[in-house]
Amino acid sequence: MKKFSRIVLLICMMALLTAAFGSVSAQDSKLAAVLKMPKEIAGGKPVTVTITNMPPETDTAAHQAWVDKIGRFQALYPNVTIQGLEYTYAPDTFAALVAGAQVPTMFQVYMTDPMKYIDSGVAADLTDVLTAAGVTDIFNKDIINLATKDSKVYAIPYNAYGMGLGYNIKMLKDAGFDKPPATWDELRTMAKKLTNRDAGVVGFSMINDGGPATGWHFTVLGYTFGAKPQDIIKTGADGKVTAGFGTGPLVDALQLLKDLRWTDDVLPRDTLDWGGNGTELGTGKAAMVMMAGDQYRWIKTTFRETDMNNIGFAPLPAGPAGSATLTGGDMYMVSATATAEEKEAAVYFELWRLLDPDEIVKGLEAQKAEENPAVGGPALPLYTGDYQAARQAFEQPYYTLPYDNYSAFLDAVSTGKAKLQVEPSPAGQQYYAAVGAVVSSVLTDETVDPAKALKDAADTLQTSTLDSITVSK
Repeated sequence: MKKFSRIVLLICMMALLTAAFGSVSAQDSKLAAVLKMPKEIAGGKPVTVTITNMPPETDTAAHQAWVDKIGRFQALYPNVTIQGLEYTYAPDTFAALVAGAQVPTMFQVYMTDPMKYIDSGVAADLTDVLTAAGVTDIFNKDIINLATKDSKVYAIPYNAYGMGLGYNIKMLKDAGFDKPPATWDELRTMAKKLTNRDAGVVGFSMINDGGPATGWHFTVLGYTFGAKPQDIIKTGADGKVTAGFGTGPLVDALQLLKDLRWTDDVLPRDTLDWGGNGTELGTGKAAMVMMAGDQYRWIKTTFRETDMNNIGFAPLPAGPAGSATLTGGDMYMVSATATAEEKEAAVYFELWRLLDPDEIVKGLEAQKAEENPAVGGPALPLYTGDYQAARQAFEQPYYTLPYDNYSAFLDAVSTGKAKLQVEPSPAGQQYYAAVGAVVSSVLTDETVDPAKALKDAADTLQTSTLDSITVSK
């Protein structure tokens, strides 16, 4: 696995360009075109493609924006019909689509999952279309490499996030803290002072519902203790896959959570999923929260009374291995059963909506025109080189979120202080589910031994899942 080292240079470059062009309005500049669109798609023959993640009709504005976007694309290519599907990816439901031969033409997947669909023959090779479009060097290589095999590209990156520490600036200041914690020991001290059970406020929160998202959060914490994705799930030279999380850094990380819950009593006592954890920060019920940077837009749109200027984003506290962040996100893949014409139409539609300068402006303007716009946030760069820097400078005038509040996180990434890690693979989601259940047991039962619980989970995942996986070389 690569470790996103290029992001360090990219963020530095973005900062320089932002300083140089920050006062220039987007209306006074033009983002250079980097995408070569064809005169015809599918030779002008009728072609229909299905694409997932269409906003539901209940989300009126977003759904209408989707419909309008499809209309503009079909005006350019009248022979192409785009059929949107409301389906949102989940590993279990998608497995059912595969089994039933109902895979959509283009589908979104988590960044953990491309290789299993490449290795199993579910996803199509997109290299020929990406090359013809002239965008093979546009995307961040460390991201697109997650969907590259034998120099062939099988996915288009859609978004990328980094995990960090959200915090309530006023709460910390009122408690006498002028900055977020630098280490987990500091967080323990601060969280105890910030916890006020009478007021319903906890010092620290993370997802704890026992599902895959709990395992996701726990793994990021484990990275600060020295866990590595390639050690959590190991792939041998023979392609055999083994569980490596039953001992070592993750045991120490789980002991920290046990101490936070049963010794310090600074964690929520309620069960929290992704939305519940974000709610803790957005409503002032938690002073510090482990979260992904892309959730800030959700907080702003969900809790309109929340003062986003009072919410900062910092790197996770350092453990024995320093600070770390997990980067994840989503990619779009095309079904291997799609015809060459369907693949061409689907890929060009996705590239067009991501990279066409006019579409970028329309998207930004539509977001900013919303009643409660949430534009910007502490996202990681999806693209590379001059294009990423120029795009960042171009988009920043549209931001409605307080970008300066996220400087601690972005600075930590740009300087290498927060080490960037990817998600464990293969079987990343199954691993998350396994350790998520263990975390829940530790947080609900003080007698659970972290080391034994993790070892048992690793053994079970090995026999139930990993023994049946062989990674082709």
